[in-house]
Amino acid sequence: MKRTWEFALSIIGVSIAAIFLIVAIIAAVYLNSVDLKKMVDYSLMTDSEFSTSEIDMSIKMFMGLLWAGIISLFIALAGGMSAIFLLKGGKAKIAGILLLITGIVTVFHVWPLIFFIVPGIMCLVRKPRDTVEVIV
Repeated sequence: MKRTWEFALSIIGVSIAAIFLIVAIIAAVYLNSVDLKKMVDYSLMTDSEFSTSEIDMSIKMFMGLLWAGIISLFIALAGGMSAIFLLKGGKAKIAGILLLITGIVTVFHVWPLIFFIVPGIMCLVRKPRDTVEVIV
């Protein structure tokens, strides 16, 4: 059975995940090169409601979420590429399960999640058509 839509949606999901990964890595490198604490302290000098420990904690949490997103995108790329090769090999059920797991892992990013969950469900739900022979 030809699974053109599943294949196309998986390629779109891997492409979007790759673009997001490149942007996230550039953002992480930039934020590591800039002294973010001094920048945030300078911008919040007029507000005295934030303490230095709160600012440090929020910066660390933001950087942790950024790195968690980068790791999830690496997993998404690996899972998506594996699923594409499995689809081409004719193993649609395994590819569908892998696409669903990959979609769940990319919970930080909505577009790759959509483009992995939808073809994963399609791989598991679609059945091959039975051919009917007509005897004349």
